[in-house]
Amino acid sequence: MNTERLKSILLRVGLLIGILACILTAFVNLAQLRCFNAFVNAACNVSTTRNLVALTFDDGPSAAAQGTILPLLAANGAKATFFLSGQKLEKDPAAARAVVAAGHEIGNLGYSNQVLENRPQSFYAEEIERTDALLRKAGVEKPYLFRPPYGMRSVGLLWELHQRDYKLIMWDVSDNGRREAPAQAYASAILAQVQPGSIVMLHAMGADDEDAREALPLILQGLKERGLKSVTVSELLATDGR
Repeated sequence: MNTERLKSILLRVGLLIGILACILTAFVNLAQLRCFNAFVNAACNVSTTRNLVALTFDDGPSAAAQGTILPLLAANGAKATFFLSGQKLEKDPAAARAVVAAGHEIGNLGYSNQVLENRPQSFYAEEIERTDALLRKAGVEKPYLFRPPYGMRSVGLLWELHQRDYKLIMWDVSDNGRREAPAQAYASAILAQVQPGSIVMLHAMGADDEDAREALPLILQGLKERGLKSVTVSELLATDGR
C-alpha cells in the first residue's frame, strides 16, 4: 500500500472516531436532562385530564416519616410514593413497613445515596440489587420504580435499569433551593408549580427537614383547594393519556 493511500485511510478512520466521540458526548449530555428518556421508561410528569398529582418523598425511611408524614397523609386522604435508600432501610426497616402498611408506595433510591455517575457497571447493579432485597423484606412485592440520587444519571445506570425493567421516576416540581424556606414560602413555591399530572419531589424525612414537614399540611390543603388529589406514582402513571 502506498503512503498516500495509507494517509487517506488513516484520515478517514480519525474522522470516523471523531464523529463517534461527538455523538457519545452529546448522548451523555442528553442523559443528564431531567426528562430525557433512553434505554428505560422514564417519567417526570404524566399527561392526564384527571385532577391527580403524585407527591414523592426522598431519602428515608425515618421516624419522621412514620410519626409525622404518614398521619398527615392519612388525615387528608392522600397517598404518596417514598423513595428509600438501602443504607437507611437497613437501619430502620420498621419505618419502611409502616409506609407499606399505610397503603403507600415505595421506590428504590439506590443503596448508598451516592451520585450514580462514572462508576463501573457492577456498582450500578449492586446499588439496585441490595436495595431491592431490602424493599422485598419491607413488603414490596416487585420493586420497579427507581429515582437516582440527586437526579444524576449515566448511560451505565440507564442500561442497568433497562435490563431490570425498571421505570425511572424524575419530577417536574421539587423543593430544591427551598428546603430551608419558612413553611408558608416553601408550600407556596410548590403549589405555584403544580398542575394535573405533576410528580412532586419533597425532602421531609431528614432530621433537618422540619420546614418541609411544617409545610406539608399547607401543601395538602392547597392541593385540596385546587381540586387536586395526591396518589401514588403508579396510580398516576396508570392515567397517562386519559
